[in-house]
Amino acid sequence: MAENLRHLRALQAFDETATHSSVTRAADVLNVTHGAISRQIKLLELHLGVTLFHRRPNGVELTTAGKRLHQSTRGAFSALQLGVVEVKRLHHRQSITLSLSTSLALKWLVPLLSSFQQEHPGIALLLDTNDAFADFDTSEVDVALRFGKPAWEGLYHEQIRQEELIVVAAPSLVEKTPLPMRADDVADLPLLHDAFNVGWENWAAQVGLSADRINSQSIKYVDSAVLLEAAIDGQGVALARHLLAERDLERGRLIRLDKSRVPMDRGLYFVCRPGDQERVSVRIFKKWLMSI
Repeated sequence: MAENLRHLRALQAFDETATHSSVTRAADVLNVTHGAISRQIKLLELHLGVTLFHRRPNGVELTTAGKRLHQSTRGAFSALQLGVVEVKRLHHRQSITLSLSTSLALKWLVPLLSSFQQEHPGIALLLDTNDAFADFDTSEVDVALRFGKPAWEGLYHEQIRQEELIVVAAPSLVEKTPLPMRADDVADLPLLHDAFNVGWENWAAQVGLSADRINSQSIKYVDSAVLLEAAIDGQGVALARHLLAERDLERGRLIRLDKSRVPMDRGLYFVCRPGDQERVSVRIFKKWLMSI
């Protein structure tokens, strides 16, 4: 066993080369030279007495023996990686790595975090702003805040807010127009469109307008925060997520043009590994989120 462990570095070089079918790519991943990877693989082949790769002009190809060995190394190194991540995560039990979208961070959470820090100075938060869903199996993320439908099998999830869309614009866009505005007057203004939260047609049906009154030829925004900034700049009327618009409404940067509320079939969810919701720091953070 001790003899085999002497070749752990060579096994890692082999594993990365086999995974990427490239010595160059393996060298990049392990931050060593191409020659260092080649030497480690040659060392391993000499030790095992077999050829592990066929060298090809565009890379390498596993031999039968190489394929058999890669089945073992891939599982072993994946298990090692998971173990390291889990130990690091549990070691920092008084810290929380939080994954959330940039829009949610900018428009909702970050402006409120000072109150959490004042109430719980012993809990450190690390914000990982990423629109991709956190992979709890391979990352150090403790909690994710996600907008959507609860379809996360094997994970604990709890709804924080049920979302709705509201009609907002900069005060300068409507000047002294009496509020709430008539639906026809709102539809005559430039309408800003969210590429993911399509709702103007639903709004039109709710307020009794024909769908052809909705101009869909304007710019579509992928990022909800950018959509709101365009509205604040006076470029048009946004049908925005209420949660993301709250702070700008409170500060007078945006105003509601009517009283309509377009319900959504999605909400904001708190997501974590099963059992992690009982960790003291995570439980405190979730309770605070529910209260704001």
